[in-house]
Amino acid sequence: MAEKKDTIQIKAVEMVRQIRDEQARSLEGKSDAEIIAFFRKAGDAARREAKKRQSTPTRLQQRRQA
Repeated sequence: MAEKKDTIQIKAVEMVRQIRDEQARSLEGKSDAEIIAFFRKAGDAARREAKKRQSTPTRLQQRRQA
């Protein structure tokens, strides 16, 4: 018998719009230099997190190694 898999519906467009709107509110009235610094900091954090995840095996990878 086939295993039933739960599905998750992601409303990507709505999620991206919410993120954009939050960023717009937080950056309102900021100078160009402050806006650039905000996105540079966010990019640096994203790169660090991606590198960290690269070095940490996922649960699937851990199961395959066992």
